Amino acid sequence: MIIVIIIFFIAIFGAFGMLLFRAWEIRTSRLVIEEKTQTIRKGLSFRDIEKIILFTIKHAVQGIVLFFVKVWFLLITKVKFWIQNKLPKVNRFFEKKPSADSRKISFVERAVMESKIKIKKVKERIIKEHEEKAEEIKEENEVDKIL
Repeated sequence: MIIVIIIFFIAIFGAFGMLLFRAWEIRTSRLVIEEKTQTIRKGLSFRDIEKIILFTIKHAVQGIVLFFVKVWFLLITKVKFWIQNKLPKVNRFFEKKPSADSRKISFVERAVMESKIKIKKVKERIIKEHEEKAEEIKEENEVDKIL
């Protein structure tokens, strides 16, 4: 699997290097493109064959890499599911055990918890103040009605 990925990256870097080299040749005028050669050609040149082979190799390597990645993920999922259901002793061996000091809380978790508590207290205080003001307004309205 790793070898296929390495081959894939080597092919990609090789193709990119060839493009950079060709662009450098054109930019520095080391390669002269004649317009007469751009007409209809008879047969395939070495450059055309090279392009076709590189294109084919690129797609073949991509297909192989994708196939192996797909098979790898399927295999891992099936084995994990099979071990969980058929071999519980092996599954228990590979399960992560909770840490002994579960009371240890990180600084960020503690700050988040404190913030939540403070927000809850502020929310309750605002609700109480709102209810008290609503009751005062009702009492004033009742007094106004009586008078």
